[in-house]
Amino acid sequence: MTSRIFKWEETTQLSIVGIVLAFMLPSAGGFVIFHLILPALVDAGNPVLLAYSYVGIAGLFSILAAGLLLMRREAAAMGITLTSRMAFKRLPLRRALIAAAIIVIGFILAIGASPLVVPLINAVGLTIPDYMPFFLNPTISPMAEMEVISPGLNLVGAYFLLPLFGVFLLFNILAEEFYFRAWILPKLAKYGRWSWVINGTMFALYHTFQLWLFPVLIVASLTFAFVFYWTRSVWPGLIGHLFFNVIITMLGLVSIIAG
Repeated sequence: MTSRIFKWEETTQLSIVGIVLAFMLPSAGGFVIFHLILPALVDAGNPVLLAYSYVGIAGLFSILAAGLLLMRREAAAMGITLTSRMAFKRLPLRRALIAAAIIVIGFILAIGASPLVVPLINAVGLTIPDYMPFFLNPTISPMAEMEVISPGLNLVGAYFLLPLFGVFLLFNILAEEFYFRAWILPKLAKYGRWSWVINGTMFALYHTFQLWLFPVLIVASLTFAFVFYWTRSVWPGLIGHLFFNVIITMLGLVSIIAG
């Protein structure tokens, strides 16, 4: 296999219908998982956090596997290595630092958009199901009673959750960066500078199963899509995604578990 450089324009480009299908098929799967299977598991007596982790890992693994298989097939057809098609491109230090700065700014703006979530819920009439974990429900304070935060499971001392959530977050990062950006975004090259806008917007809408978070999702999605488009590398997204997921989710969970 040659190490020829991957050129975005040489891969099969997606039509408008193809774009919609590429995002909406996993979105439909997510809706089934989180709004049909998840509540069934919770109704059967499984704690919300455990049930959410199980179905989330299964769904994200499926998306990741699909992305890797599709890129492997394309790499073979194009005569390039799989790592090249996956956009494992090394960046000059200056460009890497600028990419990191953009991701940090995007993270700050996304947090700044969080106060818009509750007004959106009220304006549109959205409801957040009680089988969703507390960190996806902005109406629940992390300082609330344990039964409100985690029905059926006392989190204090529940350190076994850390590796489970670690696996969940890992699959979340890999699935989103490799399927939605590394596989899809190069296939939007024919749309030029609009490609990252299309990708970021569609990725935010992919989250139909948690649409109440749209104000935060759209800012974060456009930020990561732009950085990938600008750098042509998956590295900034992988590292930035890992860093902020650890800060937001893992450290928060550790503080609750530690009591």
